[in-house]
Formats: sequence, C-alpha cells, structure tokens
Amino acid sequence: MIYFLALFMGLSLFWTPASLAGYKDVDTKIAEQEIYSHIVKEEARFTFRLQKGGFEKGIAQGMWDADGHLTDRATASKLKSLKRAGTKDFLISSQNADIRFKITEIKEMNLGVKFKQVQFMWQYQSEVPSLWKRFIVSGGQGFAAFVPDNDGWRYDGMELRYSEEPFPLTRAEIDEEQKEMQQIELARAKEEETKRRLQTERQKRIEESKKAGKNYGTFNLATRGGQEGCIVSDAGVTCQKDGDSGKQSYSILFVDVKDIRKTSYPGPASKQYYAIELTLREIKKAPAAGIGQQDSMISSWKNITQWISENKNEIDKFFDVLTQAHREWRKRFSDIAE
Repeated sequence: MIYFLALFMGLSLFWTPASLAGYKDVDTKIAEQEIYSHIVKEEARFTFRLQKGGFEKGIAQGMWDADGHLTDRATASKLKSLKRAGTKDFLISSQNADIRFKITEIKEMNLGVKFKQVQFMWQYQSEVPSLWKRFIVSGGQGFAAFVPDNDGWRYDGMELRYSEEPFPLTRAEIDEEQKEMQQIELARAKEEETKRRLQTERQKRIEESKKAGKNYGTFNLATRGGQEGCIVSDAGVTCQKDGDSGKQSYSILFVDVKDIRKTSYPGPASKQYYAIELTLREIKKAPAAGIGQQDSMISSWKNITQWISENKNEIDKFFDVLTQAHREWRKRFSDIAE
C-alpha cells in the first residue's frame, strides 16, 4: 500500500484493503478479478456526485431547499442527505447502486518504486432510480495499483474519481422530466398569481379600513405639551394640538396600531401624570454602517405615541372610547389586523 499512497497522495477518495494474493503477472483477467472483488465495497456505490447545475435543478424540482435540506420527495426515493463540499455536491443514499467498469490500460510505472497501474472507466448501472439520474453524474475514472512482492504481484489499492458527465436519460425519462417541469411551472405561475391577487385584495381592505364612517366622540386633553383635541372615529384618531408654530394636526389610523394601554408616571412636585400609549407597527429601517444598539432603541421608541395629562378622568374617558373603537375595527378588519 505504501507504493500506491506515494503515487496518489492527496487525490484518493476511497481505499480498500490490499490483497494478499500473489500473481506472476497482471493481465486484464486478473485486474478485472481484483477490481470486481473490491469495487463492491466502495463508498461511491452510496455516494453520488451531482452533475453541473444539479443542485439548482433539484431545488426547482422540489428535491431539496436552497440550504441543501432534503424534501419528503427525496427521502421517499431512499436518499439520506446532501453534502456540499466547495464546488462539489454529493447525494448520500441508503440504497446502493451497482458499478460496472471497463479496463482501458495496464502499464508498468516507476516513480522511485516499481508498480503496475490499471486504468479503467466506471459507470453506474442503468437500474439507478430514474429520479436520481436527473441530478447525478454517470460515473468516472478509476485506478488500481499492483506492487511487486516476494511471491509476485500483489493488489495494493484502488481510487475512483467522478467525471463531469451527466447520467444519460432515456427518451421516456426525458419526456417525463419535461412534463413534470411544465407542471411545476404552471403550479408556480398559479401560486404567484394567487399571491398577487391576495396582495391586491389586502391592499383594497387596508384602504377601506382607512375611511372613517362613524364618530365616537371628541375629547379635549390638557397634556404636558398644551391643549390637545382628539376625534375618535371607526378608522382611527385625529388630533390637533397647540404647537410653537400654531395649531398642528395629525392622524393615527387603527391599521397602524398594534396595542393601546393606559399607565401613569410620577411627576415633579408630587404631581401624578396619567398616560395613554399606542404601540404602532414596527418601522422597518434598512441597516446602515455604524448602527448599533442605541439606534435600535431609538427606532423602537418611534413606534410609541403618547398622550400624557394630569387629569385622570379625561384620560380614562378617552382610553375607554379609543379601545372600544379599536376593538370594533379589529373585529371588522380581522383579515388585515396585525
């Protein structure tokens, strides 16, 4: 084995124990006998290399996802896992595939040590499951080595390499795959059309939910920022407050409101402040360089709207009507409520 290791160091994928038999010479018959007796032990019978583009094809045909996790369809065909190793992808099965081979050359070599190299081509038998053939290579090349011993030539090991050739499909198998791909494309197009329709319907419902039709009342609040008047409708709340630049108006729609709660805060000079807080749907902010935890906290505070007043009674009345209107809105538009 030392001679074979010296020749193929770093290249060998699969190895088998050396034979103890001695031969006066190595001819095709002897080489075939040794290769046949050892090839049945090769991992290649359970490990199939994907052909070029086979990984993407498998995703398209529902065999595995983009992360290489097998689907039920793949496991039902007796595949166990998919391993990705750089530019090489391999399917591992629980069912073996028989390998046939053909010797192409036997030559004596001397790379510091004398040995005979047997070169051969190998292929999987056509009995490989038809579904696997769409994604794997057909076989590859092989090398077996024989080294001189006291009683003649002795088998020393074997290496199998995968080719880039895809597994050949029969006309019937090609037609079956093409028919299946057409069905997949039709199903995908139908799914996309359904998504677009649902999105359009959802957008229509959102626009409908923004239209006020019922008034629940007007409330005047003495807030820390000054006087503020708010009208509650079945679409949300519209407020007007006294600002530094005069009257300022704003609206909050129920479609943007996730939660309404009431709380209180201790103020200066033993004053007590009462508050209503609205949690709005999260503001999605695109990541940028330098954004850290502080920026995330600031972003989260942007999702809170508050009314703060010293008058508990006016806050309680406003809260009761606001929450009632919000509940009725959520019941009416439960299909779009977050």
